Order: sequence, then C-alpha cells, then structure tokens
Amino acid sequence: MSTRQPDKGAARRNPVAKGAEKCAAGERLDPADDPRAVRGGERAAFALGDVASNLTWTTISSYLLFFYTDVAGIVAGTAGTLMLIARLLDAFFDPAVGLVLDRTVTRWGRARPYLLFGAPLLAALTLLTFLTPGGGGTGALIYAYVTFVLVGLAYSLVNVPYGALMAMTTRDSGARMQLAGMRSFGVGIGLIVVSTATQPLISLFGGSATSRSGFAWTVGLYAVTGVVMFWAVFGLAKERVPAAPVPEARAGIANSVKALAGNAPWLTVFAFSILSFARLGVITGGAVYFALHTLDRPAAVSMILLAFSLSAVLGSLITAPVLRALGHRRGILLGLITCIVLSGLLFFLSGNLVAFTAVFFVANLVGGFGFVAVPALVADTVEWHEWRHHRRDEGLLFAGYSMSTKIGAALGSACLAWGLAVIGYRPGAVTPHMRDDIGLLFIGLPILIAALQAAVIAAYRLETKLPAIKEEIRLRAER
Repeated sequence: MSTRQPDKGAARRNPVAKGAEKCAAGERLDPADDPRAVRGGERAAFALGDVASNLTWTTISSYLLFFYTDVAGIVAGTAGTLMLIARLLDAFFDPAVGLVLDRTVTRWGRARPYLLFGAPLLAALTLLTFLTPGGGGTGALIYAYVTFVLVGLAYSLVNVPYGALMAMTTRDSGARMQLAGMRSFGVGIGLIVVSTATQPLISLFGGSATSRSGFAWTVGLYAVTGVVMFWAVFGLAKERVPAAPVPEARAGIANSVKALAGNAPWLTVFAFSILSFARLGVITGGAVYFALHTLDRPAAVSMILLAFSLSAVLGSLITAPVLRALGHRRGILLGLITCIVLSGLLFFLSGNLVAFTAVFFVANLVGGFGFVAVPALVADTVEWHEWRHHRRDEGLLFAGYSMSTKIGAALGSACLAWGLAVIGYRPGAVTPHMRDDIGLLFIGLPILIAALQAAVIAAYRLETKLPAIKEEIRLRAER
C-alpha cells in the first residue's frame, strides 16, 4: 500500500488541464476520462433521477410528520422518536447495499439494475407509508414503524446505486461537478413539484388538507411517476469507469470497512452531509407548521417551500462556477456564513411575507452551495480512496453518503418533532405563545445547524491535493 504524499511535480501536472489539452489537440481519451463522453441526454438523466428521488424523499420529509400528527393522530413527541429510531435502523442498511453493489456484476452493469428492479418496490412502500391507520393507537404506531423502516430500506436499494453511478460514469472532475449540478437541479424540480402541488392535490383528491384519501392518491401519483423516471435513468446512463482490481489480500468486507474508516476526506464530507440533510429536514418539515400557525396563512406553505425549491434550482446552476472561482471549501464556507447572517434577519420579517420569502430565498441559495456539491465531493473521495487503499469501493462510499442523508433527515425531523413536543404542540389547540415558539424552531434550528456545517467544512483539505492524486493513480496504472 502506498502511503506517501503525491509529489510536487505531479501536482504541477494537473490531469484535468492535461485532459483538456488532449481534447483540444484531438487526441483520443479513454471514455472514462473524456468530459465529452457524457452527453446531454445522460446529464438530463441524472436530473430525472433526483426528481424521482425527491417525489419520495421530499414528500416524506415535508409531509410525513404532519401526516402522522394531524391525520394518523400520533402524538408529536412519539412521532419524532419513531422517525429517528426507524431512520437510524434503516440507515445502517446502506453500507450493506454498498458492499453488495461493489460485488455486483450483471449484463446491465453494477448500479443500473438496482434502478430497474428497485424502483417499483420503492413506489409501493412509499404509498403504504401514507396509509398508516388513524387513531394514534398501538396498531397505528406499529404499522408506522414497519412501513417507515421498509420504505427506507427500499430507498437504499435504489438511491445508493444511483449515487454511485455518478462515480462510475466519469473520472473527470469537471464532468462530475456538472452532473452534481444536474442532480441538484433535479432536487430543485422535485422540491418545486412537492411544495407547490402536494397540498392542492391532497385537497383536490380528498376535499381537505388532512384528507386520508387525498394523501393516498397524491402519493400514489408521485410513486408511479418516480418509477418511470428511474427507468429512464437506467436506459440513458452508462457505466464507463471499471471497478479497480482489488488484490486478494485486500479483498473482503472487513478490509472495505477498514479502508472507509481511514478515508479522512470522506469522513469530513459524511459529517457535513448529515448536517446538510438535518437542516433540510427542519426547513421542509417545519414550513407547514410555521405557515399554518405562526403566519396563520395556509397559502404560505407553498410560497415558502417554493422559495426554498427555487433556491435549489438556481443553486444547481450557479454552484459549479461559484465554487470554480472561489474554491470548493472557501465557497461553501462563505455561503454558509452569509446564510447565517441573512437567516438572523428572518426573526424580524415574519410580519411581511414578501420580504421574509425574499430573504429566505437568498439565504438558502448561498447556504445551499455545499448541498449541491456534496455528491461531487463524495466522488472525489473515491479517488483518494483508490490512491491510498488501491480500491475504489464506489458502492460503499456512496452508501455512506446515502446513510448520511437518512441520519441527517432523521435528526432534523426528530429535533423538530421534539421541539414541538417541548412547546406543547397539539393540533387545534395552538396558543399565541406557541406560535412564536414554532417560529423560533423554524428559523433558529437551521441557523444552529448551518454554524455546525461551517465548522465541519472548514476541515476539508482534499481539493488542493486531488490533481496530484489523480496523476499518481494514472502513472501507477501505466506501470
């Protein structure tokens, strides 16, 4: 195993620049290294994949807690504990999926078959999750635990391979950041659909905002659409980067896990991703309560979530050039600091919905640079992994990323639910003091989490070493 640092000469021979020079000179590159190999249709497929993911994920993040408390009748604190325990349990399924993925060989590739066969299972379990019986009794609670765990497992079977697919599509960092941007664009579109269409569809299908049948028809529509989109990714995406041959002495699950634990850049990105999704969970889950009770304006649910969604869409378009100009670490850090400052102003703007929404939009736009970049950062840690441990393990590394999204979302939802329990939230009995407390939860918790994100990303150091690492891997392969 090589543990020496990349040499300075290799650092000067930037392989990204080298690849661009070869492209310009008309030299033939390996498709895995050629940024031109990833064409428009394939880039669009990665956007579709995240639209599909968010028709499930964002619907659960934004509406399941509300469904549990106001439709199924489960007490807020109990619902929060349910969401934390169930999500943490299924989060540990992600590494198992990653380990299996790294050992998968089929005629369709390593990752793509999981999209083909896993998407229908995910759709069915998403619908079942929103069919939790009412009354809030023991039966409803057991049903909620079982379905919430199972939908998380199904999400792992689809999303871990989907995430790893980006690292299998290309080695080129620029192309990866473009794909990460397309993924974030898909996230934004999914957020827009869920934030603007869900409540009207529930009322259309069921006649009220808390209609059980309205939830069922709406979630069923999203689930079927998600299957079609994942199948489109299966058809359009290609796996160009071969699995790195692993010496027999280094094979085995224990060695894979040990190598993962020794990947310091990945651990940093993992912690950052947990916090990113915790903040996302608080914002998307808290918007319903904030609009209905603090603002006393049901229409503000769509307005606030739409602003958040649009910030993700615009962020997907500007993050790559911003981070290219400022650097990954510096750009993400500056964005988070600005987000914290702007979010503090929201405490004084709740009486002016237009001003509140505008500041909220800008705060989440700049605070979301890291959210957009995380999949590309994870893909970069694969290169460090191969350089240090002579193995790529894309499945395991992206399983960890998927695991972080679940842990983060679980922590965000649980903290929000426990906060509601602390202030004594009960549907239909919200006092003026409770309205102020809900506002404090919705604004204050994301500020605290953003500060923690800034502290974590400040420790990220892979960016400056990556060109030399890639060059050494290339030279090693030629020997």
